[in-house]
Amino acid sequence: MKKFRRLTMMVLAVLIFLRFLAFTYFVKAAENDIEVIGKIYEFEEKSEYEISSAKEKTIAENNSTLGKLFVSGPISKVSTKDGISVYEIEDEKLINFSYIYDNSLLTANITEWHLIEDNKKVVDGIKLDDKIGNGAIIVQTSLDGKKWNNQQICNNLVQDTGEESFEKIFHTKDIELINGCYYRVIVVYKLEMQTNITKILFVDTADFECKKYAEVYEFYACYKNSESGMSDKEKRYSLGNLVNTGKDNGYSGFDNIEGDDPHYGWELGNFFVSGYTEKNDEMVFLKNVGDKITLWFNLKEDIDQLHGNKDLRIVEDKDGYDQQFQTPKINFGRGALIIQYTDYEGIKHEPVIYENYLEALTSAGADVRVRFFEEGDYKVALDYKLKNTKGIPKTYDYRISFDFKVRNGNCMVYPFDVITKSELTDSSVTENGFYLDLARSRYLKINVKMARWTKGANGYVEDVRYNRPAKDGDEYIEEGIYTIEVNNPSTGKVTEKKIYVGTDHVLKASMKADNSVYSINEISKMVEQGARIEDDGTIVLPTAKTENRAATENTDEVIQTIKEQNQENQNTEISVSALAKTEDEKDPALLLFGIGVVAVCGICVVGFGIIKKKS
Repeated sequence: MKKFRRLTMMVLAVLIFLRFLAFTYFVKAAENDIEVIGKIYEFEEKSEYEISSAKEKTIAENNSTLGKLFVSGPISKVSTKDGISVYEIEDEKLINFSYIYDNSLLTANITEWHLIEDNKKVVDGIKLDDKIGNGAIIVQTSLDGKKWNNQQICNNLVQDTGEESFEKIFHTKDIELINGCYYRVIVVYKLEMQTNITKILFVDTADFECKKYAEVYEFYACYKNSESGMSDKEKRYSLGNLVNTGKDNGYSGFDNIEGDDPHYGWELGNFFVSGYTEKNDEMVFLKNVGDKITLWFNLKEDIDQLHGNKDLRIVEDKDGYDQQFQTPKINFGRGALIIQYTDYEGIKHEPVIYENYLEALTSAGADVRVRFFEEGDYKVALDYKLKNTKGIPKTYDYRISFDFKVRNGNCMVYPFDVITKSELTDSSVTENGFYLDLARSRYLKINVKMARWTKGANGYVEDVRYNRPAKDGDEYIEEGIYTIEVNNPSTGKVTEKKIYVGTDHVLKASMKADNSVYSINEISKMVEQGARIEDDGTIVLPTAKTENRAATENTDEVIQTIKEQNQENQNTEISVSALAKTEDEKDPALLLFGIGVVAVCGICVVGFGIIKKKS
């Protein structure tokens, strides 16, 4: 009995161990946060965090950072580039990065290093709107790793709220990942520690030591294909109309650019589309499989010295809004790019606003991706404010805008068996029924005609049951011959497919391309005279005995037909395609668990054998 109890304990221990291994594996697989390793700089009390000219300080064991930076999201690959981490992101996905910290430095004892307010408003030449306070975070982006653009600034970071830990989350934008983007996060704070107390004239005077620190984190993130530029052979089409919109009216005016306008005679830049196969006169860009319709922007001017004039520059629009898109008043920065998408159901989605767009670009002359586009209708506008400082300073508002559409150039629908899920080609036969898949071609017009054929005294008779529009995902399981007509309004092309749902062998044979020379009633007559129809619709001709019998029955016409079919079959080759089977990738955790189960079973068998032998 004791040995049995010991064996039971062994089995339980093994099971607990296996459960622990499986839990560890799945938890590890679910973890998606990657820590970014940063640098720390130390400065004197009166400094303004001059990171650009400072030397990196080695972090001592007793001198930890205020917090840690993590990147999370659908990261498919991690590597290094120029000494910084590179994260390759799944296409059309986004990532987040977060700074996690606690308030231990804020609540630390006065005789230890503790966080105090910094009343300065400058960090390495960056002017802040408010004082740094109890620490500040500055998030910057750069397309070239040289010219940095401030995206977000958070002052007075650490608060005594009673919470032990905090997390500040920042989000990337698709416009950054499309081109590949450098990110820099700067965390600055001021620490103080009381060193001793001196008594002067019966008054205690405390001495303090003060230091400032800056944590700097850098990384690069991009989509898989962001490094590849546009080929010189690739078609491109320029878009956009420039207007003077007046002043502070939500960029709603439509004044022409005339001779006294400071924008007269030159362009800030131009938008253009690439990656399409064709474009029609209605500003519809057609795409095929593999095409990536892309909107680009080429900045032609230096925004600090427009058209070579030091008095002309793009300035910040702190209370910007766009009347057409009905956006709220926000800080547009130095140029705001706005894109609105309308889907195939006519639903207008909320416009996406890219603030401070022009300042975020690299130097003039570079082609910068704006976005990839799928099917839909799009409205695009670039709103910016120009200032002329010559004489009495004056500002002007301008808008470059355009509309365009994207459609799939394919004119195809894909029927699939409702049970096997296998694709059905033209003239296919299924007993289960089928459903339609438009492969995300939302603007095709589909019509389905269903005809039922019934056999009567005079042969098969067609009865059209319906002839109506169809949509993506529609199922058809009633017996009948279906004619699917697909029309692409953007190209004028039409495609037709036929599918038979049912078990009638004569109708099956009528769907086979080799039998297209025969009508349904002719096939039926051949069957009556001895022909056999295989499951795939192939007509198997009768033997010589059958031919003789047919002759005695005075059916010369049928005999002639059979002979002609015999001759055709001798010249026909039937090819059979091999089926390839792929084995699913085995999950390491499941394999590990399986090995464990086998081990437990082995222990049980051996243990029970020992017990039985002893007993």
